[in-house]
Amino acid sequence: MKSLHGLLCCLFIDLKRHHPDVVGLDRDLLTIEARIKDEGVGFLATALPAFGKAFDLSLAHGKMAHIPGFARNGSLPKLFSGLTSLVFCAKTGHLLDNPRHDCILTVRQVCYLFKKFLPDGSRLENLDYSTKKAFADVDASIGTVAPFRLDALKRVCSFILGDLDEFTELKCKHGPGAVFEGYTPNQKWSEVYRGLLEFDHRLMYAGYDLPAGILADDLPMYNPIEDHPSTGVARLVTVHKSFSALRTITVEPCLNQFVQQGYNAWLRSCIARDRVLRQSLELTDQKPNQELALIGSRTGEWCTIDLSSASDLLSLQTVETVFADRPRFLKGILGCRTPEVDCGYTKIHLKKYAGMGNATTFPVQSVVFAMIAITAILGSTKELSYEKVERAGRNVRVFGDDIIVRSEHFRDVADWITCFGLKINRSKTFSEGNFRESCGVDAFGGTEVTPVYLRHDPGQLCSDPSPVESLVSVSNQLWLRCYYQSSEFLRNSVEASFGRLPLVRRSSAGLGWNARFDEYEVQRWNPMLHRFEVRTVVPIPVRRLDVLSDIPALLKFFHKPSETEMDRTHLKVSVRRFRKGLRRRWVQA
Repeated sequence: MKSLHGLLCCLFIDLKRHHPDVVGLDRDLLTIEARIKDEGVGFLATALPAFGKAFDLSLAHGKMAHIPGFARNGSLPKLFSGLTSLVFCAKTGHLLDNPRHDCILTVRQVCYLFKKFLPDGSRLENLDYSTKKAFADVDASIGTVAPFRLDALKRVCSFILGDLDEFTELKCKHGPGAVFEGYTPNQKWSEVYRGLLEFDHRLMYAGYDLPAGILADDLPMYNPIEDHPSTGVARLVTVHKSFSALRTITVEPCLNQFVQQGYNAWLRSCIARDRVLRQSLELTDQKPNQELALIGSRTGEWCTIDLSSASDLLSLQTVETVFADRPRFLKGILGCRTPEVDCGYTKIHLKKYAGMGNATTFPVQSVVFAMIAITAILGSTKELSYEKVERAGRNVRVFGDDIIVRSEHFRDVADWITCFGLKINRSKTFSEGNFRESCGVDAFGGTEVTPVYLRHDPGQLCSDPSPVESLVSVSNQLWLRCYYQSSEFLRNSVEASFGRLPLVRRSSAGLGWNARFDEYEVQRWNPMLHRFEVRTVVPIPVRRLDVLSDIPALLKFFHKPSETEMDRTHLKVSVRRFRKGLRRRWVQA
């Protein structure tokens, strides 16, 4: 807590340098300190972000809203009144004709700096239970959709992904995540081999079969891990999202996850070739959405829609409707779908399509949301044609649950989304005013006002070195935004635990500090590699013994030949997920 207070004081020193004409910043700091004394870190991580969210909505609606829990002085809250008076009229509360964009960014930076701060153990346990319970409750609330809407959606979807059923073999692979059985990365290949021996139906859907001329009885028996036999049940876990919210992930069975990756890759390749969807979806790049958010904030031409619990409310019925004319692909993704989830305190049979741990969830939901939006834009069009569907697709841009549509279609799209059982997050959906938010970019009037987020306590580095990468990144971001005192505070916290770090380029493999013009230090010339080098702290993977041999090793070779070339020890050891060590090494300057 002491380190957070120190960072906050440094931040206000930067603010006073940025805004020498703004009065009341010292008083604002005293108010925040008094609230922290009474409410603890929750004020920084919960109450201030609530202030920031109300401020965002006020920008969108053009008038300062009342913010519960914060006293008012006329039409504006007392806290940050010096800054907000340069954005809103102090008497009427209406947005000024020429609001100060730098003041908007400052208010949002102070309010959101601690929004994604990692909660402590007791709070984390309570959030974990409530998040898992909400997952089960939301699934139970999923209902049916009106038949006429399903019929309209099906008609429009018949024009897309014409080659989706034309696959012979899928390029299946293991993802980087954990699996239900708890297998290590190499043990996953033993499970694939066991599935081949048993002619597992999931592998059959993926186009897998035993090599020609070889019978299962002829193959040497390889004993796979017997402790956790593969099941049709996924395990629900939670991961950090913000101080007051967690995100749910389903840990899928090994073979399900293996085949899901194949369908995921195939669907993405088909989207890239489809004339309609390739102009609405770009699933590897958020920049198109971010650019439209900036344009929409300046011109009002585009509006941004954010969905709450998007994957949790995506019903199986809706997915079956979208892919109804592609029966082979639909049968495949349903064959590798895990129908049951263990939430810890109960097991539920899913009404939704799948949780976020399913490798196909992200591309499938992106296609579904895009097609619902396109269907809403086409409305009651009776004579559909490919050209009309393609034209409507130009008005939609989707990345996961971030949807952008032209403003004239907002009401129709919002109505159709709601009628399919999905829930629009009104606090993060913007269709009026000059504020937009999509894919990590916050924009006002064509200017980016995205804040920097602090996720870890800089005072805890001695006991846990893993957050050092994040803190170095935050320090560099603050420096590039001219928050020099705040950046220096984090820099000193890191170097107190790990020693001095050098000046490095932003593309460097080692940790270090960035400069505005990407300058870097040089400490030696390497005559063997013919390059300048610098010695710094480098994150390295933590490896463990993980032996793989015989036919499962052959399976891995044919699926991942590049790994064989890059790492000669991959059949003996594997990398532990979410575990990194820190070592000082020479890296290219």
